[in-house]
Order: sequence, then structure tokens, then C-alpha cells
Amino acid sequence: MIASWGAHSSVFNRRTGDTHLLSILPAEILGLLTECPLELSEISDRMAQSCETPNTPEWTEKISSLIEELVRLELVDRLPG
Repeated sequence: MIASWGAHSSVFNRRTGDTHLLSILPAEILGLLTECPLELSEISDRMAQSCETPNTPEWTEKISSLIEELVRLELVDRLPG
């Protein structure tokens, strides 16, 4: 369950019973991944377009780091492979 207000969102994780406060970029990534599983390159492309920023290797690394944090919080699952 995601509740958004301004630049932040709170997310309740039913598996762990924890609630997390997310800034806008991780919340947007979470929103993408709740629609369907995506590869890192697809997520990076979509988020770069959404944020009107170039999809550079540094950008992809930032997105990868945010995804790793979402995995650590058990808000998303890592794709096998």
C-alpha cells in the first residue's frame, strides 16, 4: 500500500509489517515495478525520461543503488538471472 503526499510517499510492507518513507525517485521506481517486472536498463530509461535527464552510466548506477535499497527493504523482488 502506497500513500503519496508532495515529494514523499509512505509504503506499508505487508510481508514484514514495516512502513517506509520514500522520496519521490524510489517511490516512482516502486510504482513502475508494481506494474510489471523490468530490467535495470528499462527502469533507467523510463526514469531518465520521466526526470528529463540523460540516461548516463552514472544515472543507471544511481537507479541500481535505489533498486538495491528497495530489495533490501523487501519492497521489490530481484529478478532471477
